[in-house]
Amino acid sequence: MKAMTAISGRRLAGIALALLLAAGGRAFADNGAPGQGAGGGTFYSPLPRKVQEDIGDIRPAESAGILSYFHGEATMVSQYVSNAPLYHSRDAADFLLAPELHGSFIAPLNKNFTLDLEARLEDFTYASHQTLGFWGFSGNADLDYRYKPSWPRIYAGVEPYYYFSYANGDRLTSAIGPVAGIDQTFTINRGKTLLLMGYHFGQYYASPDVDTRQSHTVTVALTQQLRPDYYAQLYWQLEYSRYTTQGRDETRDIVGASLLHQFTTQTFISFFVNCVDNASNDSLAKYEDVNVGVSLVWQY
Repeated sequence: MKAMTAISGRRLAGIALALLLAAGGRAFADNGAPGQGAGGGTFYSPLPRKVQEDIGDIRPAESAGILSYFHGEATMVSQYVSNAPLYHSRDAADFLLAPELHGSFIAPLNKNFTLDLEARLEDFTYASHQTLGFWGFSGNADLDYRYKPSWPRIYAGVEPYYYFSYANGDRLTSAIGPVAGIDQTFTINRGKTLLLMGYHFGQYYASPDVDTRQSHTVTVALTQQLRPDYYAQLYWQLEYSRYTTQGRDETRDIVGASLLHQFTTQTFISFFVNCVDNASNDSLAKYEDVNVGVSLVWQY
């Protein structure tokens, strides 16, 4: 099955706020995972939404109305991919359009726990390799815990996804599985530099079961505020996945950079490039990919 790669879970006032709105959510990992349709790291930003949201909203819970817990965004990504089909393909470059609608409900339960519910409607359309296009739904329901504001965030929950092929209208893949993780952000340089370090675990039960897998992902991201409305980001992600029904082991290495401009408090544009190296004990599953593109995000 074609590897599906797109995006995929908060921010210091100013610097990481822009990152969230350009990022579009927690990065999902591996073949068949939510948001991976564009080829190994598509329009990828590694900052988890839960990290960015926490830093961005510093109001006490009791002063926030219920409507403030609802968030939404619309994203349009245009991207060049060097290896659209993936899986031992060569010289198969293409252009991709990937619109997304995203809604979330993020509410503090008390000073330590936060409920995070998210849903996404996604579409991935290729200019030349049209049979690779697909659309579908993904989301997550997490319970977040932080002992103190300066301590790491720990979360656990469940992630479902369901995708359909444009080629024949049939279901391409679907899955649901428990997830858990820990992440921490560090602010330096008087708040103009943000360092994120995180670990994410997922056990996905998929249909067809070729995509059933266990994944371990480590992410490191460094974000620098260049000007009040300009930000630069470097990131690295390493993911190991064990496909339990096939006995397949894969390691995916992603290195990328992005430049973001904040037009208004709700509108952002980012330019990005990333390189993907997917190693596997199955020679047919090995691939490399380069992605270059632009992402426009509007959020309320």
